[in-house]
Amino acid sequence: MKFKFLYAFLLLSALSFAQTTKFAIEAAYPLPIDNNFLGDHFKGVADLGIKYRIKNLQVINIGVSVNGSMFTYSDSYFFAELPEMNFKTTLYMIQPRAYVEINLKKIIKIHPYAGIGYSFLRAKQDFDNDVYDKNTSQSGMNVTFGLSYDIISKLYIFANYDYISLTELDSDVPKTSYNTNASLVKVGLGLRL
Repeated sequence: MKFKFLYAFLLLSALSFAQTTKFAIEAAYPLPIDNNFLGDHFKGVADLGIKYRIKNLQVINIGVSVNGSMFTYSDSYFFAELPEMNFKTTLYMIQPRAYVEINLKKIIKIHPYAGIGYSFLRAKQDFDNDVYDKNTSQSGMNVTFGLSYDIISKLYIFANYDYISLTELDSDVPKTSYNTNASLVKVGLGLRL
């Protein structure tokens, strides 16, 4: 137990004296928006992410990131000659991307950024009777636009908008704009390590 405290103290000390930070971790609330399958049905639970700055330039920073989000949806189905069945769907989203962050000269605490990547969606649907349980997978390109504000040098808040265009759908999902386009807003807190 003493060693855990010692390791934690050494890690925190090293982080506080670091000159430049390349890694950041983020926690956010994902809010599905717009009239589509995600915005009409799902509620955001949590989003966790990690960022790595590959290159710090004077005007821009170039990096990569990956985020994992979780959403839920509950409802009921009615089938002929069968009792009502309740179900719960849990949707997991993984989003790797490359991003560019702009360093403003006059307002040094604000950092606009944009990114492009890919989104992988995996849904697990559980019914009361366990007969119709189903898993689905979808994926497609995503674009992100956001803004972060430094509270202190290592702690920041952020908000971003994600647009997702799904191209890989399950065979039983119609390829309509309702099923292939999704939008969400994330608001959260980040820590530079």
